[in-house]
Amino acid sequence: MTSETYLINTAPQFDVHKWSDYTEVNHVVDALFDEIKTLRASKGIRIREADKVKRSIKVIIMDLWVACKLTSNPYRGISKNKTDFGKDTRYRKIFLKFNYFVGVVNDLAELVYINEELGRQGGYRTRIKANEKLIDKILNPEYGVDALVANKGSMALADYNPDLTRETIILRDKDIGGKKYNIDYVDTENTNAMRLNVLKINNRLAKDRIALHVTDTQYAAMIADLSSKKNKNPTVDFTRNSVYRVFNNASFEQGGRFYGAWWIGIPKEYRKYITIGRKPTVELDYSGHHFRILYAQDGFPAPDDPYDIVGFDREKQKKASLIMINAFDEIAATKAMQGQGISGAKKLIKAIKARHSQISHHFFTGVGNNLMYQDSNLAEKVMLRMMDRGATILSLHDSFIVRNSYDNELEEIMNQEYKAEFGELAKLKYKKTQGEEASETQTQALGDFFELDLEQYFNNHTIYLSIWGN
Repeated sequence: MTSETYLINTAPQFDVHKWSDYTEVNHVVDALFDEIKTLRASKGIRIREADKVKRSIKVIIMDLWVACKLTSNPYRGISKNKTDFGKDTRYRKIFLKFNYFVGVVNDLAELVYINEELGRQGGYRTRIKANEKLIDKILNPEYGVDALVANKGSMALADYNPDLTRETIILRDKDIGGKKYNIDYVDTENTNAMRLNVLKINNRLAKDRIALHVTDTQYAAMIADLSSKKNKNPTVDFTRNSVYRVFNNASFEQGGRFYGAWWIGIPKEYRKYITIGRKPTVELDYSGHHFRILYAQDGFPAPDDPYDIVGFDREKQKKASLIMINAFDEIAATKAMQGQGISGAKKLIKAIKARHSQISHHFFTGVGNNLMYQDSNLAEKVMLRMMDRGATILSLHDSFIVRNSYDNELEEIMNQEYKAEFGELAKLKYKKTQGEEASETQTQALGDFFELDLEQYFNNHTIYLSIWGN
């Protein structure tokens, strides 16, 4: 399989929410509209609602710009099926109608501004990507976008449309044939309160510059890592700075974790390179989180390290334990472990049951979704309290990232909220930071005496500057 074929096959779905209010971008949209108008006139077609055509042009070129400049996959999947633009579908909800959206895609393809790979029956949907001609059009000095990008970086060009409603409380049905479907629900006081809290969190996230500070080599390695993992979307969209909550099994008491932001999907070893407001960060997590919750609920003291069984790899113990908590029977758990490359699954299950005999009655009951509901509520409380302290905080389910100047406040609040929720003290663990890694590198090179120039360390990378600007 060629790399181009791989990109086409793994292309993310087109994001209809990308937008820009910059005057410079509007100039580009007007210029493309004039070309489309001329093209259609040559076929005897008259444009009657110019504003709707321009709206589609902007949505299309903004998401393709993001795909090309801010992610590792320039392709986006779109639908050319008219039924997908019907009432209550993702396109119709934001007033993108079939005739306008697909019509503009066809026009841009005919004008050779986009490359198009038509969908195949039983395969993928149509894929589109911006070609060099469209990027050159957007960056034409006549419109001023080039100066905007040079000054503020590619991130400045596109954002989520503030006028469009993105549902942030999502309810999914039970797993049906390996798939979970979003389902409708009637709002309650609880869902409205959760939605308001997500809005508060997203408003805070939107106010800060959340970046990934890596070298070009590190960035390429990260994307290669993502691409090598099954069932992973091998791209990172750095404009995704907002979150939503997902509840499972048609219940608002199962799941509820926060998803959607770009930092949730990157490999964990790259989290230490995240910066907030151009400053280095620290990550602090609840160690052995779900096991410790189960012990606390059953009134038993939790072991200091729940993954310390001699003779078994620690990471495999963690994976196996999560599977045992989420599975509904031992046979399914064994198959899941084997599918993740865990050998000796039956022996490991027996060892984990013996090690955690006090809470073993929870294994193979599907209690994982209930535990996720509890840790998501805990995460919500931690984030809201840190925001009250003036901090921008990133949630990664059972861990949190803040600027390193907020490390003490984060530790205090995580402990307080855990104790209030479960009546026990939490076990917290700091992850290695970028500064510590840099210090270790300097120490290895210079011995025990060195002076670390953090300003230079944080500002010398092509990817960093091209995406987020100076």
